[in-house]
Amino acid sequence: MANRFSRIVLVTLVIALFSISSGAIGQKPRFAHAIERSGDAARIVSLLALVPESGLPKELVDKSRAVGVFPKVTKETSLFTTISQGYGVISVRQEQGWSLPAFYQFSGGGYGKPFAKDEANAVILLFMTEDALGWFEKGGVPLTNEKKALAGPVGTITDAQRQEIEGAQILAYAYYNGKLDGTAFGTSFWKKFGLNPDNNINKPLYGMKGREVLAGKKVEAATVPAGISAYQEALAKHYPGM
Repeated sequence: MANRFSRIVLVTLVIALFSISSGAIGQKPRFAHAIERSGDAARIVSLLALVPESGLPKELVDKSRAVGVFPKVTKETSLFTTISQGYGVISVRQEQGWSLPAFYQFSGGGYGKPFAKDEANAVILLFMTEDALGWFEKGGVPLTNEKKALAGPVGTITDAQRQEIEGAQILAYAYYNGKLDGTAFGTSFWKKFGLNPDNNINKPLYGMKGREVLAGKKVEAATVPAGISAYQEALAKHYPGM
């Protein structure tokens, strides 16, 4: 009886240990989606920095107050209405370099071509002024007048392009199939626009809201999981200073 009981206990322990180890192997890190998002944005920044003739103009990034990259923005069209949405990160320039990424949601909608093919692409936003960042603290903002996001130039900037974007608050780009294009947000296609903090990530990750991260509130770097800083590191490597 004692031997039988011992065998039962042993089998039970083996099953329990196997279950625990199997669960640990298949379990994703707590902030897996945030790590993936930061890594995807970092790769886009690095790829564009390696092709200066067809990438983001360093001159503009170096002058920007903050840079947002939304790696996977999907576009869906139903009849005459087009809706785009996605998730990404924004880092702000600080005295000691770039901030850790604040996690944000991107959405836009307006009038598009009927029956247009649905597609996914990345969206890149250069916030050229402090005011431009402040506009989005309270949620959706209509991109009109001075708040319109202008199509950013690609590669080497000409004098004519400098004059065209002079005074721009936001410069916008779309990145699709390895090609970067400037795209204006503020036409009928973008009648509605939202850029909202994804505080379901920011608060448990940093202990603060997205706008607080961008405002320069100190984050304890030691508590941040590996991989979260990938976007910050890519900006620091390719666009280290003004």
